[in-house]
This record gives sequence, structure tokens and C-alpha cells, in this order.
Amino acid sequence: MLKFIYKNITFQWFVFLGLLGFSIYQIVTQTQLENQEGSVFFYINFVYFFSQHQFFGKGIIIVVLLLQLLLLQYYYSENEYSTKNSLLPGCFYLSILLLTKSLITISPFFFTLFFFLIIICIDFTENTVKIKNNLFWVGMLIALATCIDISALILLVLLMATLIINQFSRIKEFGVLFFGFALIYFYFFSYHFFVDNLENWLSSFTQIKILGILKSKIPNLTLSIISLLVLAIIYLFLIVKFKLLSESKVVIQRKRIITLNTRAFLIIACIFLSGSTYPFFLGYLFIHISIYMAMLAQEKSPLYIVNELITITILIALWLCNLTFPILTQ
Repeated sequence: MLKFIYKNITFQWFVFLGLLGFSIYQIVTQTQLENQEGSVFFYINFVYFFSQHQFFGKGIIIVVLLLQLLLLQYYYSENEYSTKNSLLPGCFYLSILLLTKSLITISPFFFTLFFFLIIICIDFTENTVKIKNNLFWVGMLIALATCIDISALILLVLLMATLIINQFSRIKEFGVLFFGFALIYFYFFSYHFFVDNLENWLSSFTQIKILGILKSKIPNLTLSIISLLVLAIIYLFLIVKFKLLSESKVVIQRKRIITLNTRAFLIIACIFLSGSTYPFFLGYLFIHISIYMAMLAQEKSPLYIVNELITITILIALWLCNLTFPILTQ
């Protein structure tokens, strides 16, 4: 089945548009936001804005979703993870969002993934001047992301790992990155200082909650633990699998796979840094899971249905993680 879908771009378009249409319908009719308690100030402000102007708030969420899909498809094709045009990353991403009810209850990870996709779509293999300019703007983007979700701090580590892998790891590059990051916070500091609101702004950081994973209340512990273990094993299996498969590829493609795997591994840290509880923190893995499943669809397997079974198992595990978890009520 995966092979048929992979080879038939027309069928992919039907599936993609169907999933997208249902996703937008779900956003318009059901979307709400995760509890803002312990969140960063931008997210808290957005929750307040959403409660006052739901129509515009849902419009913003739809625009962010569309941009995520565009960036995901661009990243996948630019890095040549597929030998032909494919909409599978977008199809899998929408399927995961729907299965996990992530469009019914929007969590901070949804916005973090948006900034993450912007960053990975930026080219860091050009000349030194261009790289420094990109790093400056990316530093500012990451700072903005941390104003929504504190877990976005991991994006700094991800970017530094990317620079090291691609041999652009001089201290100057890191300095430009951190300067762009610090500039945003200096701007907010100055603004709140001049409007005499500095104390309130600074106190908001003391209320930020992390390690939501330790505060999670899981309705069905046994089912959730089994689903999480299965998901973790397959996730690590895919990292190793594509690392081994990349050994037979050209150097540039090996670097791309190494970069993808490194990011997939490091993004796990967001789960522990996030203040979101179970199952919301699993959302940080959705982009990489979507990419891996899309790559898996084109790979040959000694046993005909192995790749199909892996894909179905991932989707079922994600669904089970959210099955017994109640939808938040407004």
C-alpha cells in the first residue's frame, strides 16, 4: 500500500487535500488552547487574545499550519530525501495531528515546530558573510520562539550542531547567533523598562514551569507506557536504520541524514524541558516522525509488508497515547 501511495502523486494530492480540509474544519469548529499556567508571556498573551477573538485566533492557527506544511515539503524536497516528488511528509504530519487531537487542543509545541521548520529551511552552506547574516536572523527567530515556548531553547543547540556537522563552527558564527538571540530580549527589556512594567515582566519568568513530564496525570498508565515504549523503540530504530542506509550514499547526502538524525535525537530534550504534560509533549517529535515515515515509504524491505507494519504501528502508538486522555474543555 505504501509503495502504491508513494508512486501515485495524484492519489497523494487527494489524500493531502482531504486531510487538510478536515484539519481546517476541525480547527474552525473545535480548536482550543492548552492551559496557559506556567507558560511564557507571548503564549499567555495569545491565549488571552484567542479567548477574546476566536475567529482571528483560529485564522492565525490555520495560517501557521499551512506554513508548516509548505516548509515541511520544501525541506523534504530540497534535501532530496525522496527520489521523486512526494506529498507524504505533509500527509503523515496531518494524519498525526488529527490522530493525536493536536488540532483540537493547541499546545506550545505547535508554534515551536513552526519556528523549527523555518530554521531548518535556511541554507547554512553558502559563503561566510551569508551564513553570518542568516545566523543573526535565526538567533532572533529562536528568541521569539522562546517567548512562546521555553523548550525552543533547544533550537539553539540544534543549530549549533548543524553548524558543527557542516564545518561552520567557528566562535564568530556562534557569537553572531547569540547576539541575535540576546538582541530580542534586550528590546523587550528596554520596552518594559520605559513603560515602567519591568518588574512584572521579569516576574513572569519566575512563573515558567518546566519538566511537565514529571507532573503528568495519565488516565491509563499501562496502556500509555506500552505505547510510549513502542514509539521510543521505533523512533530510535528509524534513526539507526537511516544512518546505516546513508553509508552507501554520496557525502552530501550522508551529511543531510546525519544532520536529520542529530536533530531528531536532540529534539527529544524538548520533552523534558517543556512545561506541557502528557501527551502534549510528544508533539515535538511529529516533524521527524513524519519525515522518517515518508522516507520509509520508498525503501525496499526484504519482507514485503515490514515498512507498512512499522508505519501502522507508529500511528497506532500515537493514537493510543492520546486515546484515554480527555479533551480539554473551555
